[in-house]
Parts: sequence; structure tokens; C-alpha cells
Amino acid sequence: MRLGVGLKLGIWLALFGILSTALTGYYAYSQSRKLLISAAEDKLLTATEVLGQRFVDKLIPVTEDLGMLAALSAMVALTDGVGGADAAIRHEAKLQEVFASMLKSRIDYVQIRLIGVAGFGREVIRVDRTGAGIELIGNDDLQEKGHLPYFFEAAKVAAGEFYFSKISLNRERHWQAGVDMPTLRIASPVRGSDGKVFGIVIVNVDLDRLFKRIRSNLPRNIDLVLTNDEGDYLIHPDQRKTFGFERGRRILIQNDIGAIKVLLKPGPVRHLLTRTNSANSDEVNAGAFIRMPYGSAEQHHFVLLGLQIPLDVVLHDSELLGMTIIQITVLCSLAAVCLSFLLSFVLAKPFNAIAAAVKQFEAGNVIVNLPTGRADEIGYLARSFLQMSKRLSSQVGDLQAREQHLQHLAHHDLLTGLPNRAMFQHVLATMIDKARGEDSRFCLMFIDLDKFKQVNDQLGHVVGDQALQLAALRMGASVRGDDLVARLGGDEFTILVRNFRHESDVTAMAQKLIHVFDQPFAVDGHEFEMTCSIGISMFPQDGKDGDQLLNAADAAMYRAKLGTRSRVEWFSDLSRGAP
Repeated sequence: MRLGVGLKLGIWLALFGILSTALTGYYAYSQSRKLLISAAEDKLLTATEVLGQRFVDKLIPVTEDLGMLAALSAMVALTDGVGGADAAIRHEAKLQEVFASMLKSRIDYVQIRLIGVAGFGREVIRVDRTGAGIELIGNDDLQEKGHLPYFFEAAKVAAGEFYFSKISLNRERHWQAGVDMPTLRIASPVRGSDGKVFGIVIVNVDLDRLFKRIRSNLPRNIDLVLTNDEGDYLIHPDQRKTFGFERGRRILIQNDIGAIKVLLKPGPVRHLLTRTNSANSDEVNAGAFIRMPYGSAEQHHFVLLGLQIPLDVVLHDSELLGMTIIQITVLCSLAAVCLSFLLSFVLAKPFNAIAAAVKQFEAGNVIVNLPTGRADEIGYLARSFLQMSKRLSSQVGDLQAREQHLQHLAHHDLLTGLPNRAMFQHVLATMIDKARGEDSRFCLMFIDLDKFKQVNDQLGHVVGDQALQLAALRMGASVRGDDLVARLGGDEFTILVRNFRHESDVTAMAQKLIHVFDQPFAVDGHEFEMTCSIGISMFPQDGKDGDQLLNAADAAMYRAKLGTRSRVEWFSDLSRGAP
């Protein structure tokens, strides 16, 4: 029996419909899995960077508190020995009150001490947080700490700098709370008017509270991992692995994840994406890890922060989509076979339209001309396919929008909206590469706000934050469109200046900024002065890489502040020994 052309066409149309639907479903399913995994890794990395920055930012107020304590009038009088023994007792009592008040307001602090150099590092003042509250330790219970590394290392720190210990368990078993809990000691030397070190002010920070707050903000299916700069676990889903070095058995992350070694070594790599097998099951985890420095640059302290999520969780939505694709494929195949034999010639046109729509979908184009208005199976097939494509496009669009939002948060300062340190360093590295290739030059301005600390201390952090925002607006209005203004942190800003003819053009721009900041600031009824000091370095004369350029501009800025302030200083003038 010979088959007619219409029947043959119907058979081929049926086979084509089945095959094209299956291939489209498989393609959509496989691509959705890839997109979900890629988006999840990007989100993990961005979230890890945000969490890491939060961890470091939590340490900044501690250094501000230490600076405030060291500058107290009672502290200055005590270190200079003003008034004799009776006055010293009064000064110590006053400082005890301040220490106790600070412990009450800072729930993360478990202990504040003033340790003197005299008496083999004997504690002068000590206030502890105990289970019963805040306790002032009497003179008979004060101890000698001169043999402990944190004392003699902190005493050697330069003026204005701070000592950060390594993160460890608190083993000083006396009165304070937080024994056997993760702790970080931050200290600053206290000097008399003669410049000699009287002792150190030291704060014990209870990291257990901080770690719990970091973990509490994460979804249940995301695991947090934190290690020190040698790879010892500080936070891990399995608590038995944490702080093994305190118990004589080191458990290192590089033994579990070999690729992580690159983050533990000095080098340009500061983040890493991983795929690892879970220790207790066969599931695969996607992870993102970053190296987050803290403390002073001389101490080279850093932590590794990582987030991990099972791929099964990431791909959960793709499994639901896969079931939907299978159902649509089966329905479309059945409809194609039945209708192709009964109405092969009639259905040729709508099937061709559907095949064209499949190609449009595969090419990423807008789907048009589908026979969605039909009331039969072909119309159902077309509507189902259109719904599936819209659902997938919507999911991909949502993932991209979320990724863009997280990327913006990771590269911009939340207070001023300016590019942050990470984005500044990226743009600086790009400009250096471009300048090397084109044999061109550019300038880096380092700007520090004069009297900002005074404004912040006297008028409060709210006024201080608004003052920073106004300062950022003034800088943005004073530069050209192709210059980049960034906030490094605190009251420190930078400007990357390109496309200038002479150094005098850059000097004129800086003098314009000086003039703009000579105008008073007005915030919430307060009017105050907040000038700026500017240091300028030029590539390639003043530095071959970003760190050298930034350090050069920083040095020039400090030279400007040592003078009359509110002025401009070129690093090249410093190197030539200019006054």
C-alpha cells in the first residue's frame, strides 16, 4: 500500500513535532541549570564580599573607642603624673567609670584594661563583664601581663596605630565573661607628653556574639565558613572542627579544599569559587571564598570567609521546570501524532508556525505568530510553549536584576553612593594598564577632611554622616565628567584625574576643591567648617603600581596636613625635598 503525500507529510510533521519539542525542552532545561548555577555562584561571591566587609567594619568602632580613651583628659593627666599620688587615684577612678560605661553600651566588649609598662606589665585599671554585670577589679586582684605577647607587641605599635591579635579562644580564666569563647584583642599604646610609652589600653572583643549575628542573617541552606590566616577553622557547620589549634589538633581548610591554598598565600588572588563534595553525603556544594584583611597592614592579618550551598538547592527550580517541560513535551507529542494523521494538510501551517517559534526561542528572539487563538490542541500547545518561555525568561530576568543590584552594593559606598575602595582599586588597575599601553599619564588625588573627627565627636555620627554626604556632593560637582571620585573609608576620598595637559591643570582642580571646602557646611541647624588637605601623585613618575601611587598621594596629603592644612601638596615636591 502506497502512502499518500498528505499522509507522509503528516508522519514527518508528527516526527518533527515530537523531536523539536523534546529538543527544545532539553535545551531549555540544560540552559536553565547552567544559568541557575552561574547566578548562584555570583550571588554567593557578592554576599561573601558584603559579609566580609561587615566583619571588618565591626572592628572600626573599636579602634575609634580606643582612640577616644587614649585622648581622655584623665588618661593624659594619669600618664603625665599630674598632681601626684592623690590625683592619680582620682584619675584612675574617673577612667574606671568611663571603662564601665563603655562596657555597658558595647555588648560585644567583655573587658577593658589599662596595663602599665611599670611593674612587669601590671594592670592599672581593669573592668570586666561578668555573669552578674559590670565589675570593677580591685587593686589586689590586678595581674602582671608583661609576659604575654599581646602586651609587648601592642606597646611597640606606633602612635595613632592599633594592635590586633589573632583570633583565638579566651583562656584567661578569671572574672570576665567569654572564657573559652572566640575573642579578638585590640589595643593602642598610651604615651605621655614626653613620648614615652606609659602602657596600653586594650579591649577584649567577644567574637561569639558577632559570629552568631553573621550566621543568623543567612538562610538555613547556606553554610558559613571562616578561617584564620593559616587555614584553621573558626566557623564551620561541624562545630567539632572549629578552633582545633586551641585543643592541640589543627583542622585546616586546605586539607578539605585543596584549591583554597591560593588564598592563603600572598598574591593577587583574593576570591575563589569552588565545587566540593560534602563530607557526610554525596551531594556537591557550590562555594565562594574571599580573603578579607583586618587590622594594620604591617601585621598582615586576614581571615578567609566562605559561603557554601548544595547544588541540589540551587537546581530545585530547574527540577520543577524540567517536570513542566516533560509534561508539555508529552502533551505536544500526543497532539502532534493524532492531528498529523487526521488533519495533516490542515495542520501543516500551524505546525510550521510552532516550529518557527521554537527556532525563535532557541535564538533568544521574541516569540511571535504563534497560533494561540485556536481552541484545539494546537492552540493549547502554542499557549503552553509561550507560557513556558515567558516563565523561563522571567526567571532569568529576575536573577540578572538581583545580580546587578548585589554588584552595585558590592562596589559602591552605602553612605555617599560613591565608588568604594574595591571599585576604586579596579579602576586604578585598569587605568595603569591603559596608561602603560598608551605611554600616557594620570594623577591620583588623596583627600582627607580636616576637622571631621571634631565634627563627628561634637555633633554626633548623624551630623558626621550628613557632612560626608555633602562633602561627596561637593567633590562630585567640582570634577569633570571623566574623573572618578571614590570614598576609601572614614573621611578619606580619592580622585583619579585623566586627560590633562599640564600639572598646573591638576593643581588648579585641587585648588578649586580647596576653595569649595573653604565654604562652611550647614547640617540640621549646625554650621561648621570642614576644610580638606590634598596630596597628589602622578603615574608613572611617583609609582609603578596602584599601591605605590596611593601611598605616594597619602604621604603628600600628610605633608599638607602637617603644614597649615587646607592646602595641596605634590609627592614630587616631597621627593625633591621641597619645603
